[in-house]
Amino acid sequence: MSNSTPSPTPPSPPPPPPSPASVTQPTKTPLAELNLGVINNSSNRLAKPNHQNVILSSGECAWATQYPEIQKACFLNRVCQYAPPRELRVQNVEPILQNGPTCGLTALSMIFDGAPSSKALLELAVARGYSNNGEMFSARQLNELFEQVLEENRHLVEYKPVTHTLVGGWMDDPNIQVKLRLGAMFLVPYPFPTSPTLPCLAILCKAPGSSIRVHRALEVKCYDPDRNHTPCLNKGHRAHWALVVGYLIDQFDDFYVFARHGKTKNLALWSLRDLSRSNGNLVEFCQPVGHPNETFILPEGGMGGCNGLRCKFIMIEHYKAKNEIVL
Repeated sequence: MSNSTPSPTPPSPPPPPPSPASVTQPTKTPLAELNLGVINNSSNRLAKPNHQNVILSSGECAWATQYPEIQKACFLNRVCQYAPPRELRVQNVEPILQNGPTCGLTALSMIFDGAPSSKALLELAVARGYSNNGEMFSARQLNELFEQVLEENRHLVEYKPVTHTLVGGWMDDPNIQVKLRLGAMFLVPYPFPTSPTLPCLAILCKAPGSSIRVHRALEVKCYDPDRNHTPCLNKGHRAHWALVVGYLIDQFDDFYVFARHGKTKNLALWSLRDLSRSNGNLVEFCQPVGHPNETFILPEGGMGGCNGLRCKFIMIEHYKAKNEIVL
């Protein structure tokens, strides 16, 4: 009998790769077909209303495939394309489209899930002498409207702990970043881009605190309606209000905010620094191109004064949407 150990049987060779004809190629879905969902009331995930969540064919922002609305916002702004954020928190506030120049009142209505509506808020603003057409050029006055509506809804459990504070300063202050990370929301005015080739013309103001009407030498379209309503440095020509509902910190420690506003149902994503600079650039009024004959109300001192919009925003704390996403 031999004492030698038999050599092991060599492993079987791996199976050959499948032929190209047998490989099923994934169907590429264009970004235009990216579906937006709503958050399920019983979980932290976006529901799938009657469709599958879509993964971008490019593979960008794949970390957010469970949250299509966030994925689309990040993809369009080239934020966190190939790596997830360090931090993310978004309160699910349903968007509401504005009717007329009611952006501030519409943003306020979003906080109350549309009840009261922006139309009802406009009636309150007109009764108080704050607005004629829906314009809100005073952060202090919008904060006072907020107080009235909040007190009328204190009997509802979700509004009992809510507080709101008029803040003066810069949005990108470290203390504001801390508040955002703790779940605070903000009502923020800012100007968004107009046509670069058609400047707004100067205005002729009456006495401070009175209604004003802009007299224009030419009937021109100062604004491009196809712009995406992102913050810019336009001196307040086409001032707009947005509701900041969350934040994102990317892998480079850049700070971004998610926002809702009345011009679109899409979730916006902006650099906090850009929004802060834009908010600090609200210095003068320009007649809205779609309302050439209406009279608008400015607060005493104008848009850039202490009662106006420049470096002013409203902080909302202890508000809890029905659901929020935290990553």
